[in-house]
Amino acid sequence: MSYPKVQFFLYLFLILIGSSIPGKSVPTVFVFTWDKLLHVIEYFLLGVLGYRAYEDKHKYNTIIISIFGIFFGCIDEIWQSFIPGRYPSYYDVIADGIGVILGVITICMIKKQFK
Repeated sequence: MSYPKVQFFLYLFLILIGSSIPGKSVPTVFVFTWDKLLHVIEYFLLGVLGYRAYEDKHKYNTIIISIFGIFFGCIDEIWQSFIPGRYPSYYDVIADGIGVILGVITICMIKKQFK
């Protein structure tokens, strides 16, 4: 397993660990909070790491990594529904999807710039 793949899988594990911490807050009614920005940043990094781990594996890896990131965001939200004090949110999944797509697009643009 290459080093970028190790980073990618460790980061996936880190996200799940963070999602497993019990919360005590009541879910917010507001659509945009700092929490959503953190989701975008968290999944932006996931998109970058995913692209680096699998950049040469498939012609459509940008789409595959983006879909995987969104799927993982859904699984993460479902997982949180089993954690005391944590609540799943469709808005979190949307923020996760935006983050992973922005991460993949950004790394693609940077790679293209340096070719």
